[in-house]
Amino acid sequence: MTTLIKKIGKDVKIDPTARINVTEELIIGDRSVIGKNVLIEGRRIIIGKEAWIDEYAHIGGGSCFEKQSELIAGDFLHMGKYSHINTARKVIIGDEVGIGINTKIFTHGAYLSMFDGFPVEFKEVKIGNRVWLPFAWVNPGVTIGNDVVVAAFSLVNKDIRSGSLAGGIPAKIIKENVYPRKISEEEKMNIIKIINEVLQKNYILNNDIIRADNGTIFNLAERTIEGKANEETERLKNQLRRLGIRFRYYIQNGWYVKW
Repeated sequence: MTTLIKKIGKDVKIDPTARINVTEELIIGDRSVIGKNVLIEGRRIIIGKEAWIDEYAHIGGGSCFEKQSELIAGDFLHMGKYSHINTARKVIIGDEVGIGINTKIFTHGAYLSMFDGFPVEFKEVKIGNRVWLPFAWVNPGVTIGNDVVVAAFSLVNKDIRSGSLAGGIPAKIIKENVYPRKISEEEKMNIIKIINEVLQKNYILNNDIIRADNGTIFNLAERTIEGKANEETERLKNQLRRLGIRFRYYIQNGWYVKW
């Protein structure tokens, strides 16, 4: 009989309606949130820190309890409502990967008889760091590199190289070597404009640094925070996250500490 290895990190929030059925190894990183009616099932599921898995998202599905099945996902995994990761075969996902609302990732496709020549496929899927898949479909056997954006309503049935913007049915590379890029001063000022409008503040961006009223420093270029935490700084940190600017910091004894 297999013994389940189970490690749930600090300050993880799992909604009472979520269902988890993992048979061999389950790891969920610190400060992750598992939302309403989420279903996580399979043989081996490893999810990094500060994941956000929204309501009705599903990890598992057909063949998810077979020997070849597993999910290994990095930090800041985001799964939107009704998104799905099928783990009939291994799925490897890097850090800061956004799997948007209704996005589907499949490692198998089968229904009609393979013996009669119908298409049947079981293959791994690999996704790199900093990838955004809004309302997309990813077929078995696909590898997506780092720093990739896929346009909404796309069908990804071939590999996508790092740094690309891709889209379409089937998805094709629209632009190469576009991410990441150095943004202009005007674009930086637009970041501050959005933050100030939402938070009703008058922050200034100086040398890529935002200083909160209590003196806490947010360095956007270095992704660092120095200083004490309070309600204002947490609102600022959360708004920066909403703009895709994430910090590997948590609060300890009232101060921001790197994790």
